[in-house]
Amino acid sequence: MAEAFAFSHVWEQPSGLSWLVHKWAHHSSRLLELSVALTIALGFRTAAPTMVDLIATLALVAFVLITFVLFRSHNRRLCESCASAIPLNAAEQGERYRRRFAVAHASTQPKLMGAYLIVLFGSNALLLVPDGRYGWALVQASMIYLISSHATHRRLQPWCPQCAGGDGGFEQFDEAPDLPRGGRLLV
Repeated sequence: MAEAFAFSHVWEQPSGLSWLVHKWAHHSSRLLELSVALTIALGFRTAAPTMVDLIATLALVAFVLITFVLFRSHNRRLCESCASAIPLNAAEQGERYRRRFAVAHASTQPKLMGAYLIVLFGSNALLLVPDGRYGWALVQASMIYLISSHATHRRLQPWCPQCAGGDGGFEQFDEAPDLPRGGRLLV
């Protein structure tokens, strides 16, 4: 009996490295947004790159990759912290964030995401133009809104109108459902 209690206590309250990974995954969307902001800040550095800049850039890339993996794994389930953070007026918030929901759903379409990635990576050419950094920063900053859209959609998915059939939650059937034949009911 004591072993079961100890196991359930450890399961509910991760400690050490598992606690750190859980918190990192839970806050991964904000950490990714911060990483994009740091990338933009690094893009505006005017000093000649040094070895410290190279190491900082490689560390940021490693941090982003690990955080993205944790972001994707955390988005596959609803943790206790996420469940307790669901607002009491979730339906109202779902209506308010319709644009974010639309962006989250649009990003699941391969053609749109392919075009977005081409623009995102192609914007790096703007760094070669004297004042192109501002356009580059604007395109890069769009990733913050995309990440925020996914985080909002995950939190309020039950109130997303597109997830509820695409028509605000009112399903319409074109044909009658297939009923049992021969006077027998299937149980």
